[in-house]
Amino acid sequence: IFVYNLGTKGQYGYDVYFPISYQNKVFLVRAGWTSKVFELRKTDFKKTKSIEGILLNPKRKNPFTPDNSDDLTFYLDTETLNKKYKNRLFDLILEDTTGSFNEYNIKKTDKIELPNNHLQYALTWYSLCFVLIITFLIYKKKNEIL
Repeated sequence: IFVYNLGTKGQYGYDVYFPISYQNKVFLVRAGWTSKVFELRKTDFKKTKSIEGILLNPKRKNPFTPDNSDDLTFYLDTETLNKKYKNRLFDLILEDTTGSFNEYNIKKTDKIELPNNHLQYALTWYSLCFVLIITFLIYKKKNEIL
């Protein structure tokens, strides 16, 4: 599965996901990023691989993400994928950390970054608090004069 996504330097390309069957469940493994779509060889379909990784929630579609078309996939639509694979997909995405798919020239990120926006949230709320205090003091001062 090739999901359209920009690369590290703003290059056009795709995140590559491989559906892996294990104990009657289908897992999606994010192998990495590539600049072009490629075809798998028929010998690749029955290979046994050992994969290590971290389980992450799939990215959700935001309001600015276009709908998927026949040509491009912009987000993983689990309902469509469940119908396609005739099996319920596992709810989490496995982010490959072993480089099991290096033979396809897929670029891996050096490290997996989990979002940490705590500082941004703290600055936002403290700024809002500061603005409200200043607004209240101005309001109170204007009412004292009258």
